[in-house]
Amino acid sequence: MSEFKLAAGSHIKFGCISSQLYPILRQGLAQDIPRQGFEEESKLPAKGIMVGELMAYFSACAAFCKATSSLHQEHQQVLAEFVNALQTQLGEKPQMPELESIAVAAGLPVILEIELAEDCTLLADSHFVTDSEAEKSWKLWRSGALLREGGIPASWIKKFYFPRLLDYRDVSNSRSQRSLEQTTDTALMVGGLMQSWHKDTPADLLHAFRKQYGRINFSQHSSFDETALERFFNLNPMLDPATRLLNQMTIWQDIDALAKKQQIPLT
Repeated sequence: MSEFKLAAGSHIKFGCISSQLYPILRQGLAQDIPRQGFEEESKLPAKGIMVGELMAYFSACAAFCKATSSLHQEHQQVLAEFVNALQTQLGEKPQMPELESIAVAAGLPVILEIELAEDCTLLADSHFVTDSEAEKSWKLWRSGALLREGGIPASWIKKFYFPRLLDYRDVSNSRSQRSLEQTTDTALMVGGLMQSWHKDTPADLLHAFRKQYGRINFSQHSSFDETALERFFNLNPMLDPATRLLNQMTIWQDIDALAKKQQIPLT
């Protein structure tokens, strides 16, 4: 098994969901984290920390879809009533106190940007290359498993990116600028799905995205520290239970619709 060194100062990304942010701030990223994915990927044994560029968005997408599906299966009746209220009272927030306990577990996709403080070993992502091609894995596919005893300290995480968050005024107009921006953010996660599913090279996908939208990250970002996380979780779409679930639902629907266009199953 070949190794490749990422030099100190290198920037890498890690995809997860917002409910993991405070634990990561407290403990960093553990040295062996199960790979986020769907059916096939999630069966692979944990070895290192899967990091990358566009594949970090794949990881965030997979973590988000699995957590969202689990939450909706657990609370089918209440969330079905919530969806019905959204459809019949367009632009209005449903008054459902029972959403509060459910929304606590509703995580939204986020991307951590990490700056390595020391040289670190990277193993190949065997989804794209053989175990002996670690350097190719990073340089061509921008994906691999980072090995470091003790994992990644929280102090190495410099910022986190998250999608545009909506309120009820935004969803009353499907062509609102904020709704379109959230859909564009979702397209990055589907770009990660495309890289994984179709074996598309990320450089081409990211070049096309940058050319169209002028960026290659979620539209919103924040520094990664106690104050910034408190500010993030006090944003109304995160603080208000119904609005957090609204955003979970709009992002999930966009992922599903865009993935179907690419003929990518989300199971």
